[in-house]
Amino acid sequence: MHKITVGKDSALSVDDETSQHGERARSAQRAAERPARADADSTPCSNYGEKEKRSKETVVRDERILGIDDETGEGVSIVTGRRHSEIVRHLSPDETASPGVALVDALAFTMIPPDGESYLWVIREMRQFLEINDLNQRNGYCGFKFSLRFGEGTGLMAWGGDKQRGRVYFSIQGKGCAMVSDWQGLADWLKQHQAAIKRADVAYDDFEGATVNIAWAVEQYENAGFNAGGRKPDHQVFGDWLDGDKSVKGRTLGIGNRDNGKYCRIYEKGKQLGDPESRWMRLEVEWRAEKRFIPFDILTCPGKYLAGAYPCIRFLSAEQSRIKTISRADKIAFDRAIENAKQHSGKLINLMLSVFGGDYAEVVERLKREGLPGSIEPHSYHARREPAMLDESIYCDGVPVTPST
Repeated sequence: MHKITVGKDSALSVDDETSQHGERARSAQRAAERPARADADSTPCSNYGEKEKRSKETVVRDERILGIDDETGEGVSIVTGRRHSEIVRHLSPDETASPGVALVDALAFTMIPPDGESYLWVIREMRQFLEINDLNQRNGYCGFKFSLRFGEGTGLMAWGGDKQRGRVYFSIQGKGCAMVSDWQGLADWLKQHQAAIKRADVAYDDFEGATVNIAWAVEQYENAGFNAGGRKPDHQVFGDWLDGDKSVKGRTLGIGNRDNGKYCRIYEKGKQLGDPESRWMRLEVEWRAEKRFIPFDILTCPGKYLAGAYPCIRFLSAEQSRIKTISRADKIAFDRAIENAKQHSGKLINLMLSVFGGDYAEVVERLKREGLPGSIEPHSYHARREPAMLDESIYCDGVPVTPST
């Protein structure tokens, strides 16, 4: 097999003979046949699709297929521009998979606002897709001079700095992704304004751990199930692994190397959130724009990209439900908060009932405070709007329970 090495730890293999690698090579070829783009400087946060404030002269970039990345299994092309040449990886979706097999769980992008506009324009525009409030300005972030966080676990934005040339960085975290209802609209908006996706995470939840679990993940790793490119990827373990299946805090198996921009995590999500008896498992794949082009349709077809990430997860077929995931997370946080309150204040409440002659209303009135518990705050967007969804007798996984007749 012909090998091409570009930079540190970047082994690229040209292999169009096998069906698996052939499909990835063809994916890279399709990417290489996209219309030529204007040249762009090589900056840490630059990526295709970004609009640069420079002279009107455009320089045609030549892009041609190289082969397959031996570590990630992604198609690879080389782009030659006015100032430099660079290697670009391309995600390889499985077109036979259902788009709904995964959910978007993190998104980050950069863009340049229209002439005369600033980062405030980005905030105004993004409010059509998710709630942005409780703005908290911070110091610089990732090479940008200024930054701010919004919501509790919703996201952050960064801007400013001469080297950024007017670009704004915008990141939506797990809670923020749970707010987005119009992913197609967001994808269209990003494309319209020539944004560049810098990170995208897609996730698959198995609430019973029947298909995806730690034992399955270990077996797949040992038997080349995660060998997307032919080379066995790195792995890491986190959590209380020595307790095995009796783990109460949860275990995580990490696959890959985050330095190359593709990383998989399989972990006990329910236990991580605080339910030691939960069987809820999550499998998620994280892509970063490290010499990689992340397409806009990953936001609308996340299942296709998850299925194409590794051989061992092509079989996943269960459609994912955002409301079910939200409801499970909210319920675990709610139950944990009640147990904590019982441990800290249960005896006091018992005493207060005796003092006030069993007057529950008086006890509640004296104890209640505005706001939500810190442990539930990350889920407050949904709990504030419909607190009854946390009541198991009324709702099951976020869906109202209909009494049987």
